Amino acid sequence: MGATFVPTGVRHAIAADPTVGGGNALDVALRVSPDIHAPYLHAEVPVRDAHGIPRDQLSLAELADLAGAWSAWYAGRGVGPRDRVGIYFQDGADDLVHYLALSRLGAIAVLINGEMDPAGVLAYLRRTAPVGLRTDEIGSARIAGVLRPEDDRFWVASTGDTVPPGDLPVPPPFRHAPGDPVLICHTSGTTGTPKAVIWAHAQMMVGIRAHLTRFRDHPESLILSALPQSHGSAIGYALLAMLSGVPLALMSDRSGRAVAAAAGRYGATIVVGFAVTFAELALRESDSAGLDLVERWVSLADASHHAHVARLVERGRHWAGGEPVPGSMYVDGFGSSELGWGGVLGMITISGVVAPHRCLGVPQPYADVAVLRPDGSPADAGEVGLLGVKGPTVTPGYWNDSDKTYRSLLNGYWLSGDLVFRDEAGRFHHVDRVADAIPTAGGTVYSVLTEEILLDRLPEIDDCVVVAADDAGEISAIALVQLRHGHGTDGMLSRVNAVLDGLGRPPLADVRAADVKSVPVGVTGKVLKRRLREEHATTAHRPGGHGTSVPAG
Repeated sequence: MGATFVPTGVRHAIAADPTVGGGNALDVALRVSPDIHAPYLHAEVPVRDAHGIPRDQLSLAELADLAGAWSAWYAGRGVGPRDRVGIYFQDGADDLVHYLALSRLGAIAVLINGEMDPAGVLAYLRRTAPVGLRTDEIGSARIAGVLRPEDDRFWVASTGDTVPPGDLPVPPPFRHAPGDPVLICHTSGTTGTPKAVIWAHAQMMVGIRAHLTRFRDHPESLILSALPQSHGSAIGYALLAMLSGVPLALMSDRSGRAVAAAAGRYGATIVVGFAVTFAELALRESDSAGLDLVERWVSLADASHHAHVARLVERGRHWAGGEPVPGSMYVDGFGSSELGWGGVLGMITISGVVAPHRCLGVPQPYADVAVLRPDGSPADAGEVGLLGVKGPTVTPGYWNDSDKTYRSLLNGYWLSGDLVFRDEAGRFHHVDRVADAIPTAGGTVYSVLTEEILLDRLPEIDDCVVVAADDAGEISAIALVQLRHGHGTDGMLSRVNAVLDGLGRPPLADVRAADVKSVPVGVTGKVLKRRLREEHATTAHRPGGHGTSVPAG
C-alpha cells in the first residue's frame, strides 16, 4: 500500500475546485493519482473486468476501463443525459461500476439493494421511470415474476446476457452542472415504502470535500466498506477513497464475523458501516485478531449504542509519538440519505471516555442543524423536538414526488424524522425516531434512548429493542432483550423499571427474551419496529409507576 496515496496539498486543491463533483470524481482521481496502475479496489465478490475476466482486485486505471466499457454499452442502448437506469445487483462492486459508467453519460443510476423484494423493486422502478434495468441472474429471475410487459416498458439486461464491449469507443465525459442529478438512492424503508432520494453533482461532493482536507489517514491506510454497496453512503466513500488515494475493499457479507475476517485479510485501518454491523462486531467478534490494525470505526446513519462502541474502541490501535498504542477511535456520523453524504452531526469516542447517552455531537461545518417545535419555532435547550437540517448536503428532494418533498420541510429545514434535544453546550442528543416514540399512560417512552439506558445499566443485556405493544387497546412499551449466557428474565422487569424510575423515565410493561435472529430487519439491516409493533399487539402486564418524557441533560 501507499503507491496510490494522494498528498495533502493535492487534496486541498481538489477540495478548492468547484467543478469537482459526484459526476466526474473518477476522471479527477485519474489525473491526480500517483500510480493509476497500483492495486486500488478490492472486491470480496469478484467483478468482471473490461475483458470479461473475473477479478477480485482492480487498479484505478482498470476500474476506469471497466466503467468506460459499460458507458459504451449504455450509449449503444441509447442511454443519454437525464435517463434513469435501475441497478439491481447482489451486494458487490457492480453498483459502483455502473454508477461511474452512467455518470460519464450524464445519466442517473437508480441503485437498488439486491435484497429488496421484487414487488418493492417494481414499485420503486415505476416511481423513478427508468429506461432500463441492469441486474444479475438472481435479480433477473426475481423481477421476471412481477413485471407486466404492457405496463413496464423498460428493458432488462442481466450479467448472464451481456459482457462489457471492450472494443467500442468510450463516450466523452458529460459536463455536469452543479445541480445535475447523478444518483437516486433509496431510503431503508423502515417506516414504509423506500423513498427515491436525489443526489446532485455538487451536493454529493460537499461532505467529501470537507473530509478530503481533514481525513486522518496515512500511506498504509485501507478502507473496508461494510456498507450496503447500493447505498449512497457507499458510493460517497468510494469517491472519497479515489480522490484521497486510499485503497478500498468492498464487502458483500456485512456480518460481524465476515467483517472481522476481512479486516485482518486486507489489513484494514478504517472500517465503515452501519450500527448493526458494529453491534455484531462488538458482541461476537471483539476478540478477533483481524481487528488489530483498525484505527477508526466510522458509523453512518443511525447513532450507535455506547455499550457497543465502548467495546470496539478498546480494540485496534492509534499512533502516539510515531508508535502504535492500543485503542481506536469511533466516529458516529449521524445522518440519512436525505441529509447527504458525510453526516450532519459528528461524535468521536475514544477508549476510556464515557459519552452522554445518545450524544450525536455537534454539527459539521457545512450543516445548519436545529431542534424545532411542530410549528417550526426553535425549541429551547433541553426540550425534545424535531431534528431539522439546512445546508448544501441536503437532497434536492424525492424523485417524482414533490408532495413528499415539500411535506419534509419545516421553516426551511429538512426534517429527518428524528426526535432530539440540544444541551447548553450545543451538543445534540438523539432520543428516538418520530415514528418509534411510544405514547403510554406513564409518559412518552423514547425507544432508542430507553435501549441505551438498559444496555448501560444492566450488564446482563447484550442487545435490546424497545417497541410498542397493545395492552387491551391501551398502548404500552416492552423490551425484547438478548441476554448474556446464564441470565434469564425472571425479576428483570422490576430491575428495569427501577432504573428507569431513578432517571425519571416512564416504565415498561414487560421484558421478553428474544433471539437476535428473530428481530426483523430491513434491507440495510435496520430494525423494523413497525413490524415488531404488529407482532406484539397482544396484552401485556402493566406495572404501576409514573415517568416523564423530558430527558436528562
